[in-house]
Amino acid sequence: MSIPYGYLVLVVTLLHRQPTGTHNVKPPFWEISQLINGNEKLLFDIIGNIMLLFPLGIAVPLWIKKADNVKKVALIGGAVSLFIEVTQLITTRGYFEIDDLFHNTLGAVMGALIGCPLAKRIYSKKNIK
Repeated sequence: MSIPYGYLVLVVTLLHRQPTGTHNVKPPFWEISQLINGNEKLLFDIIGNIMLLFPLGIAVPLWIKKADNVKKVALIGGAVSLFIEVTQLITTRGYFEIDDLFHNTLGAVMGALIGCPLAKRIYSKKNIK
């Protein structure tokens, strides 16, 4: 799962985008304010950003035994999101957006709500045998 998922994230966030030649930074919470003002098209972007790291939130506790709680997974998800955003800024393949950091991390947290209990259950069964 990790290689195809990592490749998908790379394609969605960087490879399918053409460089603009300008380093773009959006103001914090611009997507949410636009959504509130009636720009419903941004709802797809928001949901997409939440879903982008949702699988990571499930997988991290299964891959890394010490990532055994939601807080740790949130930190990892936030770091991955920050890496994506900084890479987009440096390569000019997208915008650096605080909104994306928030939504990606939220997705990782939502995934962790599934992944952490699942990992604890799996690891506790392995310890019984």
